[in-house]
Amino acid sequence: MYIKLFDQEVGEGRPTFIIAEVGLNHNGSMEIAKKLIDVAVESGCNAVKFQKRDVKNLAINSFLDSPDLRFPEFGNTYREVREFVEFSNEELLELKEYAGKRKIHFFLTPFDLESAKTVEKLDLAVVKSASHNLTFIPLIRTLVKRKRPLIISTGMSTLEELDHTVSIVREADCPFALLHCVSAYPTPLELVNLKLIDFLKERYQVPVGYSGHEEYTSNSQATLAAVARGACIVERHITLDNNMIGFDHKISLNPESLKSLVNSIRNVDRMMGNGIKKLLPEEKIKRDQQRISIATKVSIRKGTKIEESMLVYKGPGTGFASYDLPKIIGQVAKVDIPEDILILPEMIG
Repeated sequence: MYIKLFDQEVGEGRPTFIIAEVGLNHNGSMEIAKKLIDVAVESGCNAVKFQKRDVKNLAINSFLDSPDLRFPEFGNTYREVREFVEFSNEELLELKEYAGKRKIHFFLTPFDLESAKTVEKLDLAVVKSASHNLTFIPLIRTLVKRKRPLIISTGMSTLEELDHTVSIVREADCPFALLHCVSAYPTPLELVNLKLIDFLKERYQVPVGYSGHEEYTSNSQATLAAVARGACIVERHITLDNNMIGFDHKISLNPESLKSLVNSIRNVDRMMGNGIKKLLPEEKIKRDQQRISIATKVSIRKGTKIEESMLVYKGPGTGFASYDLPKIIGQVAKVDIPEDILILPEMIG
């Protein structure tokens, strides 16, 4: 089960594809946005992701114009707050070009049909569908028409809803991957449910990743456990400072935490191996030193038929192993064999 994301083949046995989700943590500032791209690059992430909304189409006017006092610096209504943190197509193009110069992949999550047009205008090679748009079927149908890789977050959905959306994507013959996601901000560790990674892989037979929303103080334990469980894509929100005003800073990784997580994920990738059990050259010395062999309990004269009572089990492990006992019993000593030495093949016959 593999998918090609940009220039990287992603799936089991491949390096984890790490997405730095800027989301709205740029706070409407191009300067902050570019700094966050720099953070993603310097941390070793594979891609950086932004979000795009056409605010007037997000909700009905009465909802958009309802009071929203979460971030007074951004505005006093839901519309004002959302508009404050939105970038224009021109600004997003500038960010894409900046990411290109920094040698990191750039893509978007569009949240409405109008924003899906931005994906086309920017000619993005990959696109992401957010959890709360999993049942926004017109948007899903628009995105899969492109036949370019689609990453689908699966939070806040029922199994029936997910089955329906996956069937639509499959019918369109669009390559896709799923992200296990819990849409609780922050996500308590007891709700992370990493066993769902196995379930999603088995049920849909596609690459499965993990989009984490745990509080930044959790040391990214869930994300690392997800990678060890088989998640081949990781998405985490990033911020310059967890104390900044704005939407997702408290569930985001600051530069130091992001770099630490990426390094840890790369170490987990190295640890995964190929699943084949074999004796390693690096184990041979210890094996020879510490394994048990068959040794003599008494002196055995040349021509004597060897009996079990003449033998004992001792190290090192460079002689006959204990399971070779039937090969020795009944054999005749070809030489005088002293007490307390290992039996070797040339001594018997």
